[in-house]
Amino acid sequence: VEVPMAARGEGGRAGAPALHTTFGVAAASASLAEMVTLPLDTAKVRLQLQSRAEADSHAVRYRGPLHAMRTMVAEEGPRSLWGGLTPGLHRQFLFTGIRLGLYERAKQSSEGDLALGERIVLAVATSAAGIVAANPSDVLKVRFQAHSLKGSALSMYAKVASTEGLFKGLYKGFGANLARNSIISATEIISYETSKRFFLDNLPMRDDWRTHLAAGCTAGFAATVLGSPADVLGTKAMQKHGRYAGLTATQIARKMLRNEGVLSFYKGFWPNFCRIGSFNIAMWVFFEEIKSRFAC
Repeated sequence: VEVPMAARGEGGRAGAPALHTTFGVAAASASLAEMVTLPLDTAKVRLQLQSRAEADSHAVRYRGPLHAMRTMVAEEGPRSLWGGLTPGLHRQFLFTGIRLGLYERAKQSSEGDLALGERIVLAVATSAAGIVAANPSDVLKVRFQAHSLKGSALSMYAKVASTEGLFKGLYKGFGANLARNSIISATEIISYETSKRFFLDNLPMRDDWRTHLAAGCTAGFAATVLGSPADVLGTKAMQKHGRYAGLTATQIARKMLRNEGVLSFYKGFWPNFCRIGSFNIAMWVFFEEIKSRFAC
């Protein structure tokens, strides 16, 4: 919600919400969206980890997101679709709380409206800060999803740190994950703001859930197009087992390009869009609703 120019005071906009408020609103919105859309994310992870050779064989395990979810339910039970929920909530609380909460606080505290370039830099910076805090949760979430790990998330944090180390374990794949999340997150934020403003200014649409849904879907598609290569690399880099285990993001990229071709970087594009699109729709609708309740 934009604050009129007359209401802005020295040092920023008058009435700008406190950081803990914007952090809480963002974290709550993302956590709710995570619970709703996690099955699609789990199916996406399973599909991305299939090599092209496996996909071309008669023994292919998953043939699409719906087939992946059906197979998982049949073989591992319905709870497998929400594998990694606890570290996933840890991740969203930290990552989105920081990336979007800090972004909103900085934007609303600024003198005047930020230019597009300034908003992009701010979104990339807050997203990078968020993933620095959330990378351990990201690693655990992917492992729970990929390998159906058992046990509590807290015990797994300790186990990974003690057996693999902090940087080689909990911060495994950090470079690829930093690139992936900075690109995807900044694209989501800027695309959402831009498309929402376009819809309100150029179409007979009001600032309600319909506009938030449409802008969220637009943001999800833009983020999937720009972020899919880094997303695939990040998923593979965080694995403990498999053909890419122990390789850097650069080594994985070269091996994928040599063995599987350019299109392998867009493996699982539509499942990925289903996940990112549905997550953005849910998150932004929740975000706008919760934000309005707190008059942010």
